[in-house]
Amino acid sequence: MPVGKEIGAFKGAFTSVRTCEINGDDGVVEGTYTAKVSGQLAGTAVGTLTFSGANSGGTLGDLGTGYLDSGDAVNYKGQGVYWSGKHGAWETRAAVIMRDQMVVAESQIKMKDGVFSLSGKLFELT
Repeated sequence: MPVGKEIGAFKGAFTSVRTCEINGDDGVVEGTYTAKVSGQLAGTAVGTLTFSGANSGGTLGDLGTGYLDSGDAVNYKGQGVYWSGKHGAWETRAAVIMRDQMVVAESQIKMKDGVFSLSGKLFELT
């Protein structure tokens, strides 16, 4: 998936994490998050990431709404993958659709002192 220029960045935290299913080493985990977004899509993103797979990696889905600084609200939906970087840290990459625009979100999720944080960048999809 070719990625174009960077159009924004985000930083936030998960407000809740819920384990939905366990099957051996695989499971389904949902995390609800709030993140501050800068750049072309400046505002606040509120959503739920659903991770399916093992701790080492798997697929993800992202559903949410961006409350833009302009006053507009934009729903979005994404799909992608995650993988373990190091203990307590994961990398993600997802294609996200917002209205008629597609972007790529690349992020890092880290767990420290029982809190999951996320940060990353948004890119045009070319």
